[in-house]
Amino acid sequence: MAQPKSRKLPGPWFWALVSVVAVIVVVMLLPEDLFISSFNWDLPEFASWRSYAADSIRAGHFPLWNAYAYAGEPFLGDYISAELYPPNLLFLILPLARAFNLSLLLHGLLLGWGVRYWAVRRGYHPTAAALAGLAAALSGPVFMRLPAGQVGNLCAMAWAPWMFCALEEAWRGPVLKPVLLAAACVCLQILGGHPQYAFFVAIAAGLHAIVYTVREPALRQRALGVVLGVYVLGALLAAAQILPGIAATAESVRQGKVDYDFARLASFPPENLLTLLAPGFFGQMTPDVYWGRVYLWESCLFVGVSGLVLAFLALVGREGRRWAGLDWTMVVVLFLLALGDHTPLQHILYDYVPGFGQVRCFAKFIFPAILFLSLAIAAGADTLIRHCSFGKWFGPGVVAAGVFAGGLGLSLWQNPAHLNRLLEFVQENLEYRGPAPQLLCPLFNNHAGIQAGQTLATGGLLLVIAGAALVLARFWPRWGWLVLAMLPLELIAFARGNFLTARTGDLSVASLHDYVAVRPGHYRTLNGAWTDGGYLLGCSDLWGDNANVLKRYAEFIAFTQGDDPDHAGQYIRFNDIPGILSLVRFQYAFLPASAVADQYTIITNPGPMPRALLVPGYEVLPGRDAIFNAMAQEDFNASQKVLLESEPTPRPLPGAAPGTVTVTEVNSDLLSIEADTPTPTLLLITDLYSKDWQALALPDSVQQHYEILPADYIVRAIPLSAGHHHLEVAYAPPSFRWGLIISGFTWAGWLGALVWLRRRSSFTASEMI
Repeated sequence: MAQPKSRKLPGPWFWALVSVVAVIVVVMLLPEDLFISSFNWDLPEFASWRSYAADSIRAGHFPLWNAYAYAGEPFLGDYISAELYPPNLLFLILPLARAFNLSLLLHGLLLGWGVRYWAVRRGYHPTAAALAGLAAALSGPVFMRLPAGQVGNLCAMAWAPWMFCALEEAWRGPVLKPVLLAAACVCLQILGGHPQYAFFVAIAAGLHAIVYTVREPALRQRALGVVLGVYVLGALLAAAQILPGIAATAESVRQGKVDYDFARLASFPPENLLTLLAPGFFGQMTPDVYWGRVYLWESCLFVGVSGLVLAFLALVGREGRRWAGLDWTMVVVLFLLALGDHTPLQHILYDYVPGFGQVRCFAKFIFPAILFLSLAIAAGADTLIRHCSFGKWFGPGVVAAGVFAGGLGLSLWQNPAHLNRLLEFVQENLEYRGPAPQLLCPLFNNHAGIQAGQTLATGGLLLVIAGAALVLARFWPRWGWLVLAMLPLELIAFARGNFLTARTGDLSVASLHDYVAVRPGHYRTLNGAWTDGGYLLGCSDLWGDNANVLKRYAEFIAFTQGDDPDHAGQYIRFNDIPGILSLVRFQYAFLPASAVADQYTIITNPGPMPRALLVPGYEVLPGRDAIFNAMAQEDFNASQKVLLESEPTPRPLPGAAPGTVTVTEVNSDLLSIEADTPTPTLLLITDLYSKDWQALALPDSVQQHYEILPADYIVRAIPLSAGHHHLEVAYAPPSFRWGLIISGFTWAGWLGALVWLRRRSSFTASEMI
């Protein structure tokens, strides 16, 4: 009698497709205006820039300049724009909220599947690999990006596990294909919208090569060479983004080294190691407000209590111990880097290693650390599933640790005042990002102590359960599955406790939007309601909250606020609104009324300067400080005299009749200007100066060449001869053109190499047949 054929179970690619379809269905069923993020953090910034880029491209214009933040800044050169990132096509075809949610969830899914694939390639059981992928995707450093609205962060993070896996493939076998794939992942990381992750993951990749070759010293030169080759190729693929980014950085507050006081911000707080066991010890995104140092998404290490147990189990299991040891080495090294200023290491790196002087937030090193910790979780889960062989004292040790942690938690629960010393230490620290001062009262401290005690006691209880299951698993292996089952339940509960939503209407205060809508013009506002929300509000903002602010402008704003321009950065507190801000067309300040929600005090400047005017008077001064000193004089009038840094050609005739000027805006990157002047004069444009703005003469213009000069240190002046002028002022960075050329040729070579590999493998297979 013929035996029935066994049915083949669906493979991982089938389930990957099912999970993608499920995510798409869920997002489409959500209300069209609902964000799965809170508007209290970075959602307004990312939503503004995604919306601005999508609206501009749909209108037939690819924007290179952003007029809506910092009174103007490079847009493509600011990596956060992510204009060249292919998955952002979603924003062209879907409503903003749906595209945003789909991007968040698909990239979280991509990251989880990447870790799973990596673990399977290591040889771990598919179920163990799946648990590792789930642990990574729902871990503190990854999942917290959803409620924070940090879609660019997640887009850059999602490609890291695929890149690490490809690197390991290249070290062990044929090099070309995995190098091509790893380089593509590096390119997509760079294009994704958050270059810090590309930098921190690159450091982790170099360390990964060094640690890996401890196990196989013969591969040392090959491993480091592969990493270098991958990043060179990845940079060439992403040149269209990198070159404009370098050009923009050269004019921003990040040119050269940033102040060490800025660079050391957001180091991982050592006390937040408690979040491995008790993720809510310092509060949560909701409902208990986070009161710890730095931001919760940069300082929560949670991968599940059972996940932590599995990761340690990998070290004591008889199989896979060497792999787990390498992964744990990576975890420890990356965690030491994440501590940043809490060790002498950051200052050494800042002083002597290129690149470390341009970045802050060393806490981001916890992200690659979590990826390697997830692999250790896979190794521990594999031990339980396949072997269940580990030391007899491991289970009792976990129980003992759980009893100790649970006892501390219960004690704190009953006596929350024991937390007061830690509360005082955290709240007095410069990196404190917790509740406003009015919330810091005995009632809040008492609640924080109770919450910390409860979550620590819960972590201890979970340790006891996991430890007891491991004790039993030595005799009845099926008990090990209890630990495996605990992990997804813990992670889902953690995600549920930190889940937040917002509506599209939350991104712009309706009353302010209406106020601006009935007052059209080219003025700028100081929006105290939402930073970087200028585009959604409908007008240019005087300030913003990202790292790409032009250095000249940051120094000017610091000067207007009485701060030292030498230490100007992206964080400036506006204490005053002086009249000199008329130079950048400031007209309205929207200041929140502290006692009343959604109500604002509006301060009006009656005399903002026009967008363009003709000024015959000028003075050449030697540098920034001399110009600022001249601006500080009571008799300084920016509409009557322009302060220059070099002699203009042709030279204006002071006191002569200036003439007339008309400005037509074509798009964000292009102005069309017509001017008539009886004598040589200066055309003053009250938009910010950047070396990549160019003035192009049109055929009916009397002058064939125009030069844009920095005027009053921050804006633009164009010397005009007598006669009729018709010119276009365009933002056209040569770096973008050269970047497109380099990227185009490199992608053509990349695709050619991939096709060659495919044909070669097909030819080899036919020969074998």
